Amino acid sequence: MTQKVDDFRLKFGKHELVPIIIGGMGVDISTAELALEAARLGGVGHISDAMLPTVSDRRYDTGFVKEKLLQYKYNIDNSDKSAVKFDLGHLSESTRLHVSKTMEAKRGSGMIFINCMEKLTMNSPRDTLRVRLHEALSAALTASRWQQGCIWARSD
Repeated sequence: MTQKVDDFRLKFGKHELVPIIIGGMGVDISTAELALEAARLGGVGHISDAMLPTVSDRRYDTGFVKEKLLQYKYNIDNSDKSAVKFDLGHLSESTRLHVSKTMEAKRGSGMIFINCMEKLTMNSPRDTLRVRLHEALSAALTASRWQQGCIWARSD
């Protein structure tokens, strides 16, 4: 008898998934499209929150990177980057955009997970993590299909 992927279901609480897990690879390598396809097939797709202001500029035509460059232009040639800080407003908006757009596009019985890349933050790691988690959760909860896809919203 030939076995197939669907014969090896993963259980996540009461939710059963096809054992397809894709993503968590970082800066727009684990794209929303890749994660959405895994979820459509009944598996788990990871999106990364690494460098979301940059990803947001590319995907949603925001201007976060340009604004940051103008703000810290004086420090470009300095090897000490301790003066450079994340703009929590930009971080909040880019996280909300990326997560909400991904969750709104979700189809299928699978799930979307979010990989928080905390080691990539500079200065204020507690503040940046708080903003990123808050916005990711808020965006997932307000997206049209949150109940089928957000790991944080499930209480199983």
